[in-house]
Amino acid sequence: MREVDPAARFHPMVLAAQARLAHQGGWSRMLAGEPLEDDDLVDAELLTAAGVLVRDGDAFALADPDGHHHDPMDPMALASGTIADLRRALRYAQRGGVGWTGEDPVVVRAQGRASSLAADMIAEQMGAMPGPHEAFSAGRGRFLDVGVGVAAISLRMCELFPGATAVGLDILPDVLEAARREVADRGYDGQVELRLLDVAELGEEETFDLAWLPQPFLPPAALEEGLERVRHALRPEGWLVMPLNVPTRDCSFEKALSEHSSHLLGGGPMSQDEAERLVASVGYEDLTWCEYHGLSLLLARRPEVATVTRLRGKVTGADRTHGGRRLGEEHGVVDPAGARRAGDRC
Repeated sequence: MREVDPAARFHPMVLAAQARLAHQGGWSRMLAGEPLEDDDLVDAELLTAAGVLVRDGDAFALADPDGHHHDPMDPMALASGTIADLRRALRYAQRGGVGWTGEDPVVVRAQGRASSLAADMIAEQMGAMPGPHEAFSAGRGRFLDVGVGVAAISLRMCELFPGATAVGLDILPDVLEAARREVADRGYDGQVELRLLDVAELGEEETFDLAWLPQPFLPPAALEEGLERVRHALRPEGWLVMPLNVPTRDCSFEKALSEHSSHLLGGGPMSQDEAERLVASVGYEDLTWCEYHGLSLLLARRPEVATVTRLRGKVTGADRTHGGRRLGEEHGVVDPAGARRAGDRC
């Protein structure tokens, strides 16, 4: 069997062929075992040479179903995510710049469609989060979506859990306007509330059962403040879901690529150990790692009474509601030794 360059799958024309095949129906036909022809066949042959697909006679199949950044079993999510990656790469090549600007509406929509699958992952892990599981199963779950984008995750959560409500935060007016149109078009005006608000300014106390806080998009200082604000906004026994752009496979190229992407998105690279120390220092417990299409997600519980520890010499604060002390007072030390470590999976 001939050797395939592991970097071949990231060649721009390989990604373009994957996106076109997924977007225009060929990927669905390939998954169904149907023969491909014309442009679909040309694309599939390139993807086979790059090690993305394997060929068996007239049929093609996935070479490594777990080796995709976007869900290969959902053609539209795969197409949207790959298109967003390509357009971000082109923008960086032409203009440089760091941080999520949301100025390309195609990227915003594509990123949103790709990220909606995160809600399905959350639904799969509900059993590991008793508080949210009870609330969302009873039709009264409250979801906080930080960096809501076009509200794809919030909308999918409301679809999956009838009666659930969501609050989405974003600091980009144009993106939020696109989200409002999406929410209205889908008929969820009464369930999804959108706010032009930085998570650092979030003032709710014990309001939400579950929160999504994407580390790759938040600069370190904003992430630390956001974790604190979100903890106060969660109800006792509520849970945080925090994705990290950290590949789960031991591949030096993918590690370098994820670190580069994290830098461009604004959050910068963060290891699982760094994430655990930070999240535990703010007062979360029961840290649990899950995998989501090659990326890492940290689940963490907001306890009845939160304790905090020092982080880089700074006291991040005690629980204002249950701790009986003002924000900023040292309350105690979280011992993450009892938490499940990075090797443990949901």
